[in-house]
Amino acid sequence: MWIKRLALAGISFSAMGLGVPAESILSNSNPSVDRSVAPAPLVEAAKDAPATPPSKVLHEDVILLTVDKSRLSADLRTLPEAGKKSEVLKTFRIAIGKEDGDKQREGDNRTPEGIYFTARPIDGKSLPQKYGPIAIPIDFPNPIDKFSRKTGYGIWLHGVEKDTRVDQAKVTEGCVAFYNSDIESLTSWLQPDQAIVVIAHDASAVNRAEEQQAVQLRTQEWAAAWKARELDRYMAFYSPEFVNMDKNLKAWHAYKKAVFGAYKEMTIDFDVMRVVTHPKYALSVMNQDFRGDKHFKSIGRKMLYWMRGADGNWYITREVFENHKIKPMKFSDAEIATLSSRRASASISAGLGTSPNL
Repeated sequence: MWIKRLALAGISFSAMGLGVPAESILSNSNPSVDRSVAPAPLVEAAKDAPATPPSKVLHEDVILLTVDKSRLSADLRTLPEAGKKSEVLKTFRIAIGKEDGDKQREGDNRTPEGIYFTARPIDGKSLPQKYGPIAIPIDFPNPIDKFSRKTGYGIWLHGVEKDTRVDQAKVTEGCVAFYNSDIESLTSWLQPDQAIVVIAHDASAVNRAEEQQAVQLRTQEWAAAWKARELDRYMAFYSPEFVNMDKNLKAWHAYKKAVFGAYKEMTIDFDVMRVVTHPKYALSVMNQDFRGDKHFKSIGRKMLYWMRGADGNWYITREVFENHKIKPMKFSDAEIATLSSRRASASISAGLGTSPNL
C-alpha cells in the first residue's frame, strides 16, 4: 500500500488517540491528544485564512462540512450555537467509497459515517496522482470509532487526477473526493483542528434542532454540576461504558472525587460551545478554562462524545481534552461569493441534490 511506502520514505502519520483531562491534581503538564498530521511537504493554511477585506461585512462562526452519501453532495456551512440557524455557504459534488455502508474495517472500501475534525492538508505533490492537488485528513478512527472497534486509517478529503472521476460517484477506497478546484477552495476554510466534518448516509438527519438543543442542555447541566462540585450529579451524565484512557467509570469517579477535593477554590468557565448531532452519536465541543487555588490552570477545549441510553437520554461515552482552543473563523460576503463562483457550481444547475443512479 502506498501509505506504507510513504512511511518508509520518512512521511509519518500520527495516531489519533484519547486525551487526558488536563485538570490533573498532580501536574499542570498533562499530555493531550495530538490531532496533527505531519507528512511532508505540507500545504500551510493561513491562520486567519481566508483573508478578509476590511471594507466588507464580516461574519464569524465555526465552520462545518456536512457530507451526504446518498445525494453525493457536501455542504460547507456555518455551525452556530444550538437553536440558531446554520447557513449553507456552498454545495459541492463529491465521490465516495466503492462499497455501500459505514466503514467497519481496514480495506472495506466504505466511507465512514460520523463526526470528525480536519487535520493539516497534504500537498498532492507528495501523493499519488489520483489524490489530486491537495488532501485534507480527518481524524478517523475517532474515539467513538475506536469504541465501536472500527479499524482503518488514511481517510481524507481530496482531489482527483481528472475531474471526471468525481462524476463516477463510487470510486474511492473510503475517502471523499472533490473536483480539484473545489478541494483547493475548501483548504482555506477547513482549518486544521478547527473545522468539523460530519459524514452521514442522509445529512437531513444531522443536527436536528430538538436533538441539538437536548445535547446542549445536557452539556450545560454537566458543566453546572462540575462547577458546583456535586460529584453524584456530575457522574450521572456518564455512560456505564465510559472510558477515558485507562480509566473506566469507577476509576473516573475516584479521580474526579480527588480533583473536586484537591482545591479550596476551583473555577471552570466555558465558551464557544457547539453541538453536532448524528444518527449514531453526538458531540459537544467548547473552550474550557480551569483554575484551582491560583497555582494551577488549564486552558483548551473539551470534547464530549454522547450516545443515547436505554432511557432515551444522552450520556457521555468518551471525553477528550486538548490544549488548544476552538476559534470561530472570520469571513466576508465577498469571500462567500468567490467560493460560490467555483467551477463545480455548474453541477448544481445540472441536477445536484437528486439521488444519482448508482
